[in-house]
Amino acid sequence: MSNIGSVYFFSLLSSLCFLFGLNYLIRPSKLVVSKILALTFLTLGYMFIASYAILKENILNYPHFFRTIAPLFYALPPLNFLFLWYLFHPRDKFHKAFYLLFLPLLLQFIENAKFFFSSREVKIQEIHWMLQQGDYFAFSPEFMWFDPIWHVYTKFVLYILSFLAMCFFYIRFRLNQQYGPFFSQKVFIYWVGGILFSRLFTVVYILYTFILATDGKVTFINTDYLLIAEFVFHIAFLVANPKFLDVQILSKHLKEDNASEEVVMPRDEERLQEIATKVEQCFSTEQVFLNSQLSAELLGSLTGYPHRMIGQAIKWKYNMSFRDYLNNYRIRYIEEMLSDPQLLQKTSIEAIAEASGFGSRQSFYTAFRKAKGCTPKEYFTSKQG
Repeated sequence: MSNIGSVYFFSLLSSLCFLFGLNYLIRPSKLVVSKILALTFLTLGYMFIASYAILKENILNYPHFFRTIAPLFYALPPLNFLFLWYLFHPRDKFHKAFYLLFLPLLLQFIENAKFFFSSREVKIQEIHWMLQQGDYFAFSPEFMWFDPIWHVYTKFVLYILSFLAMCFFYIRFRLNQQYGPFFSQKVFIYWVGGILFSRLFTVVYILYTFILATDGKVTFINTDYLLIAEFVFHIAFLVANPKFLDVQILSKHLKEDNASEEVVMPRDEERLQEIATKVEQCFSTEQVFLNSQLSAELLGSLTGYPHRMIGQAIKWKYNMSFRDYLNNYRIRYIEEMLSDPQLLQKTSIEAIAEASGFGSRQSFYTAFRKAKGCTPKEYFTSKQG
């Protein structure tokens, strides 16, 4: 890649990262996951700039970037794990215990502090010495406590541990029925699945390139951005799905479809009773549930009530989320339609489910199994028997 090509390549990636990061940082939102994405992209933006600066042909012109990337690789495993965690816990606040995940990052920054605060001349002298050794991992005990290869081993272990933790929680979430509506949205499955696959690729890449093939000695290579494959996937995914750059849209998908909502104790029961009665009226007489796009926000615009209070009213009166209340109404409607056994001879259960407001076959089957404990076919077969 020519020098001009490198400038365009790194400029494009870093610009996208900074734009995405600032978007998630500045846009008002209580979602922790949006702040995690902001930190991730801002970190990546700097890493891409620094990656260009430490290319062999550039490093002497930009000595202040030397060794600044290495500590940041300690931040990537916890950031991606926290992204997955808060994607499934959008209402949670940031747990202080998670700060412990960034201790290795802090320790390596402290280790390199003397070099970071050295003069330009001292840094250039250290870089010249490193170039003479022909080893990117060459170091002076004056500026570092540990051989950089030990940091590579440690980061490799952290990447594996975070990958295993992500897989464990992903499987646990997948098996938990309360997250069924979330997994009915294929776009999120692609997002999380792509990250898990990219993390596996990163682990294999580190193992082969820095542990098995180098014998503890690394010459300059221009492919270090493969170490952040899962974050490059983040960028590609959001470029392909720009709607999730809108924090409000991301918030709507997570808060509405994820059932891990906080239970807010009602202070005005009369008000909640009024709202619950109005919702029941809209469902029973106007059959608004037949609209596949119906949400608490849309119902709020139709009734004039705040959508958050609609969710609170349903939780207070029926002890279920708005999503479950909506799905149960649709299922009862399907049962009423199928009370005529001849109807199934003319059409399919899936077609009736679509007409009742379910947006996809997967969302229908997930909601039905949650409500009835079996598949629609099993349920209606037993009814006919």
